[in-house]
Amino acid sequence: MKKLVLHLLFFVIVAGDLVGEYLQNSQIDHVFKPLIMIWIGAYFLLYSKNIDKKIVQMAVMAFVFSWIGDLLMMFSDEFGFFVGGIIAFLSAQVFYIFLFLHTIHLSGKRPYLKKNPFWLLAYLAYGIIMYILFFPHLSEVLRVAVFIYIVAILTMSALALNRYGNGHPFSFTLVFTGSLLFVFSDSLIAVNRFLFAIPYEGQLVMTTYIGAQYLIMRGLLMQYK
Repeated sequence: MKKLVLHLLFFVIVAGDLVGEYLQNSQIDHVFKPLIMIWIGAYFLLYSKNIDKKIVQMAVMAFVFSWIGDLLMMFSDEFGFFVGGIIAFLSAQVFYIFLFLHTIHLSGKRPYLKKNPFWLLAYLAYGIIMYILFFPHLSEVLRVAVFIYIVAILTMSALALNRYGNGHPFSFTLVFTGSLLFVFSDSLIAVNRFLFAIPYEGQLVMTTYIGAQYLIMRGLLMQYK
C-alpha cells in the first residue's frame, strides 16, 4: 500500500511536469521538475537498506547532480546555465560509471564486454556520428563540453551493458534499458538545440529522461533480490 501511494504521488509529479512542458508554462515546469529527482532519490533511500553502502552513496550523488542539472536546464536558453547543466549531468554520468563498475566488482564475475568487446563498436560508431553532425554548429567551448559528455554518457551505457550476467537479470534489464533511454533523451536535446526542431521535444525528452532515471533506480534496488 505504501509503495502504491508513493507511486501515485510520482504519477502526479510526472503528469504535472509533462503538462507544463505541453503548455510551455515555465511556472508549472518550475514547480514539478525539481520534484522528479527528489522523489526518485527519496524512494531509493527508503528501500536501499540491504544494498552495499558504496552503491547507495554513488547512486545518491548521481541523483543529486541530475537534480542540479534539471534546475540549471530549466534556464538553458542562457548559455551559462546550459553549460552548467552539461557539467552537472556529466558529473551524474561519472557517478553512474563508477557505480556500475562497483556492482561488477562486487559480483566477482567476468565483465560481459571482456567476452563480447564487439558491442563497443556500436557505441563508438554512434558517438562519432553524433559528434560529426553536431560539430559545425558548436562553439569552441561546446565542442569540448559536448565531446566529453558524449564519451561519458556512452561509457555509462556501455558499463550498464557490462553488468549482463552479474547479479539479478531483472536488475540488468531495468538499468540497461534506463541507460539507453538516457542516451536517447540527451540525443533529442542535442538534435533539437543544434540541428533541427523536434515536434513535442519537451515532452519526449522528459518522458524518456524520467523513464531512464526511474528504471536505473529500480534496477539498482533489484541488484541483490
